Amino acid sequence: MKYFLLIVISLAFLSGCGGDGREAAAVQNIPTLPVDTLSMMNEIGVEIGDSTNTFGSIVSALVYQKDKILVLDQVSTCVKVFDSDGNYIQQVSRQGNGPGELVMPWDMFLTTDGRLLILDMGKRGFVVFDDSLQFVEEYGLWTQNPPMLGTAVSDSQFVAYKVDTDMADNEVVIKRTIALYTCGEKEWDQIFWQDSIEASMNEIMENPSIFLINLLDPLSIGGNGSDRIYFSLKDGEEYRVTGLDSAGEEVLSIAMDMTPVEKTTEEIAAESTYVNNYFNSMGGGGGFGMVFEPDPFKDMVIGVDIGPDGNLWVRRGTVDSPFFDVFDTEGNLLHHTVFPVEGWSWKTSVSPDGILAWEEDPEEGYQKLYILE
Repeated sequence: MKYFLLIVISLAFLSGCGGDGREAAAVQNIPTLPVDTLSMMNEIGVEIGDSTNTFGSIVSALVYQKDKILVLDQVSTCVKVFDSDGNYIQQVSRQGNGPGELVMPWDMFLTTDGRLLILDMGKRGFVVFDDSLQFVEEYGLWTQNPPMLGTAVSDSQFVAYKVDTDMADNEVVIKRTIALYTCGEKEWDQIFWQDSIEASMNEIMENPSIFLINLLDPLSIGGNGSDRIYFSLKDGEEYRVTGLDSAGEEVLSIAMDMTPVEKTTEEIAAESTYVNNYFNSMGGGGGFGMVFEPDPFKDMVIGVDIGPDGNLWVRRGTVDSPFFDVFDTEGNLLHHTVFPVEGWSWKTSVSPDGILAWEEDPEEGYQKLYILE
């Protein structure tokens, strides 16, 4: 759900106003490889009960210091902290405009020294907590369009995806950028990847769904917290993962030949209903005068990150269950891993410290967080 809030922001704004050239090593006719199964260790979340164990809208979750779970809840406007057995420990932050408070939490990640950075779209910057989860400072840097997702490369630097828009003579130019930032600095230090999309306002208003898909949820980005960054554009026709070093040089390129997979009629209807209902709730029941039309094809890759085994976990979007191709850091496919559940809205968090999963739009009507191994 987290990118739907920015949809509203972006539409309001618009209405008011890499690599070194090496060939990728294609993986074709992949032989049958072992498939490992993730199992559920614990689950957190109930439909009705103490507010500490209910979720309004999980937008990010991660394993913290190996024995804690951090859950960023956009509706409750806070981070809920649990132990590895699922027991509630504490709440970090609350709704408000004051120092350390949150307005529109969007995403979170850790620096290499254990600080927690929460991206707050309402504050157009980051709210920062130390390794004891005590408030430290805020970086309120951008007048509009702060970075949307990121991953740390050191104690003081991170790589993030950012969108910038310009408008002239009814033409909109959208720049999509992956760049290296220093914490507390507005301008990027170095661009790692960039492209642009041009469209007229008439084209955008006639078919806002395509514009929003390409702008707000176009790629996955992850890293190992130090010397490597991985990213993949979400594409229904191409499976490709690019690895960069901390200087932005390409060090890995993985391609896999796969047949495009169409979403089922039921999946398209469920996704469309979910987004449209969200628009209606944001508009006080009146809606925003548009019907969201999902991309008819499933994205080949919807997640890239380093897993608990130190290998690169690439999540396929073409499989109904959370399914990962596991590569070593040289790009060799080792095996696959699956969490055997079905549903179009499963989200996962993979890191060296652990694996988490939750449904964005659960059939039972309330969210649970699953701790996997």
